[in-house]
Amino acid sequence: MLAVFRNSRTAFALAFGLIAASGCGSKSKFKFDCMDVLPAEEELNEFPLGQYKIPVPLVDTPGHSRFGGCNRLQFDFELFALVSPKEQSQFKDAWTRHEGVIRDRVIDICRRATADELMEPELSTLKARLTDALATQLGERRLRQLLINNVVSQEL
Repeated sequence: MLAVFRNSRTAFALAFGLIAASGCGSKSKFKFDCMDVLPAEEELNEFPLGQYKIPVPLVDTPGHSRFGGCNRLQFDFELFALVSPKEQSQFKDAWTRHEGVIRDRVIDICRRATADELMEPELSTLKARLTDALATQLGERRLRQLLINNVVSQEL
């Protein structure tokens, strides 16, 4: 009886060793494993759309403590468009033709913005409004995204 017990224990140890040595086969590949090392689908270039210094009238909004007694705000920033390198020359031509209209629209949209929109961390609402307004002049397919840099806002 002891010999049978030893043989079954030896057989079990041998079977376990074979299973452990063979492993689970090759590692399964997930399509997301390689995504971190893939290059960007499309490279985009920054195209400058000017510097702006816009006085913005503030509507009295109750509960907004940052601009309590102030009724105007100076909103300064630089505006850039992200453009495909293939379409950059067409974008430049559209900018040259419509620069005055585009600058007027940027100023108008910023002057109509609320204090809350101007205080958003990423200025998402303002960028969305600017993108919608400028796409008609610059081309909807050409204008991929707007960047607003060097933002300074101060009470007047």
